Amino acid sequence: MAQKAQKATARKNEAALNNLHLIAIGMNLFFIVFRFFIKSASVTKTSIYSYIILNAPALGIQFYLESIGRPRESRKSNDDLNSGGMMEMLWDVIYVTWICMVLVAFFGEWLWFLWAVIPIYGAYAAYSTAMGMRETLGGMGGAANDMAAGGPSKRQAKMEKRTQDGKNVKYR
Repeated sequence: MAQKAQKATARKNEAALNNLHLIAIGMNLFFIVFRFFIKSASVTKTSIYSYIILNAPALGIQFYLESIGRPRESRKSNDDLNSGGMMEMLWDVIYVTWICMVLVAFFGEWLWFLWAVIPIYGAYAAYSTAMGMRETLGGMGGAANDMAAGGPSKRQAKMEKRTQDGKNVKYR
């Protein structure tokens, strides 16, 4: 049963990677042709550097997804590229880069600033995760802070009450 699931994951990964590479080639060719040949009057060194620097993370992520998505050996299990968490964030970086490329091609260099959405969202996700963990753990001290703030625990209160009533008998 597990082997069947691994094969299904491998097929889905292969399809996703093939689509990713085809769309990436198409988007980059579109950007280069449209920006550098059709609107060639607006091309400067800054625009070339911006394209290279801001497209490099998406290309690096594509190579990373390729390395973990396709099994190189029959024994090696591959990761699911459609899983949540960090994989989702990697796909989002690629999508935001593509959106910025299309908008920059049509409207100009200043739209590369939309790429700043990625680190802002990353900082927001890290902050919300840290705050969620803090609430779950009950602050920095964990349960020790809760006990100090709220007085004795229920068990301690029960034992103290038994001691006062004289019912707390020790057996040997």
